[in-house]
Amino acid sequence: MIRIFTLDEFDPALIKALTKSLYTAFGVGSEHSGAVTVPHGQQEPYDANKLLDAMPKLQALADDKVLFLTSRKLAPRKLVSGEAPTLGLSRYGQQRAVVTTATIKNVADNVKLLARYAMQEVGHTYGLHHCLDPRCAMYPQWTPSYALGEASFCTYCRDSSDAKIRTTKS
Repeated sequence: MIRIFTLDEFDPALIKALTKSLYTAFGVGSEHSGAVTVPHGQQEPYDANKLLDAMPKLQALADDKVLFLTSRKLAPRKLVSGEAPTLGLSRYGQQRAVVTTATIKNVADNVKLLARYAMQEVGHTYGLHHCLDPRCAMYPQWTPSYALGEASFCTYCRDSSDAKIRTTKS
């Protein structure tokens, strides 16, 4: 199950479209599990790593994936080569991820792009790596053509996610 927790208020139609996209992509249930409050001490732009560390323990099974959705900015990540914009962050092979809509102009008209961001971060929680196929949601987000792709996986990433999901414990 993919559980979406919102940190801000979102249009229910947007959440419904996002849950449908995640269900279609991963073939597991996806639902809006409620709203949560940003932990004390977090300031915008949020440091995505600190935000994930500070989020409260939520009721979820061990195999559930938890996606936090916010409309607020995430701070750029500092890399050896400079700073990289942060559209989302996940704990690779673990349970939690966060995605922001702050960089998406008119989110209601760009649900596909939000779904791609969410699919990539949830894909990382399932242990998927970036993909070389520009049509795939696992293609690196920082590339100029990323926003033009579909909210779907290439055959390889789809098969890889199916195999990881089949080997879960519950």
